[in-house]
Amino acid sequence: MPDSHRSMSSIHSKVMDDGIMKISIHDCHKSIQLHNDLKDKEQVVEALDKIDALLGELVGLKDFILENYLLVPPPWSEQLKKGNKI
Repeated sequence: MPDSHRSMSSIHSKVMDDGIMKISIHDCHKSIQLHNDLKDKEQVVEALDKIDALLGELVGLKDFILENYLLVPPPWSEQLKKGNKI
């Protein structure tokens, strides 16, 4: 994930030969892992629910960042237009 040399963020997902699905999300300090046994029908549904929840939250966060931080001028931009230093 980000190409910054200061970032150690990563996400990894795999399904192992025994049918265990693992999703790992890491940043510099913490990590979470989601596991499900895809041989169990109930856990297949649970795995899909987890994936849908992650996708929904990530899209919502991305939209929020775009709307509030990228697509609108930051609050300090008016000061720069007036020639003020920040």
